[in-house]
Amino acid sequence: MKINAKNYFRINKTANVTPTNNIIRLATKVQIGMLESQDTEKEITELDAMKDGLELQEEMADFVQRVMGYTDKQMKTINDTISIDKFGEGVGYLIMRLNGISDDDIKLSEQKQRKAIEDSKASK
Repeated sequence: MKINAKNYFRINKTANVTPTNNIIRLATKVQIGMLESQDTEKEITELDAMKDGLELQEEMADFVQRVMGYTDKQMKTINDTISIDKFGEGVGYLIMRLNGISDDDIKLSEQKQRKAIEDSKASK
């Protein structure tokens, strides 16, 4: 499948990605890390949370580089210019694409999410 994540990472490169066993395994590992980082009921020290967060960021960067085939220089540019929120959105986009979700369905989902956020802000 062809993936271009320019909207998230500001690098106009289309990658021809085959969702191999190893790439899906990496995607799943990143998803698990992202979900664990959101677990507010998990008992963890602040230091361990910081270590886990750093490890997750490194796993996410490795995942993006592996899937998209970005060079080390391109990854440095991404890490120096993209917010962590935007980077996380890009990782989510790649995971959805690898799971077979089309660009059109992803755009529709993102629009619905933005509208829900705007509506919740407006109701406060």
